[in-house]
Amino acid sequence: MPKRIQLPDDFYKHDFKQLAKVEKHRTRIRFIGLSHIQNGKSYEQVAQYLLQSLSAVKQWVRHYKDEGIDGLKEKQRSGRPSKARNQNHTKLLQSILAMQNNKNGGRVRLKDIQNMLAKDFNIHYQRDLCINRNNHQKPLFTHLAIF
Repeated sequence: MPKRIQLPDDFYKHDFKQLAKVEKHRTRIRFIGLSHIQNGKSYEQVAQYLLQSLSAVKQWVRHYKDEGIDGLKEKQRSGRPSKARNQNHTKLLQSILAMQNNKNGGRVRLKDIQNMLAKDFNIHYQRDLCINRNNHQKPLFTHLAIF
């Protein structure tokens, strides 16, 4: 017989199914999992339904016990800071779109964007950081953290 799951008293007052409808992907998966647990499913069943590991499901419950609903929400991830700060992000996108609209025929090339970044935003990067997959496909940005 499976071990009885010990859940906090306020666990059943939340409507995790409704909360899942307004959240982004990772948090949505967590809320759906806790909704299944509310409905009497075991950790193993929830892990199998959601294609998650058993330890991940146990961790969701532990985070809920320790921090409540906020413990389930996505936290800020660490990483390399963007070269184009948030205030420039919208301006950068608008500049690229304006460049495309003003172009007579053809498309905006990587070289055009590179020149615009250097001139208008003082963002410089090396050409070899942009990889051409082959001669017929668009280039991929690999190491450029603009967005």
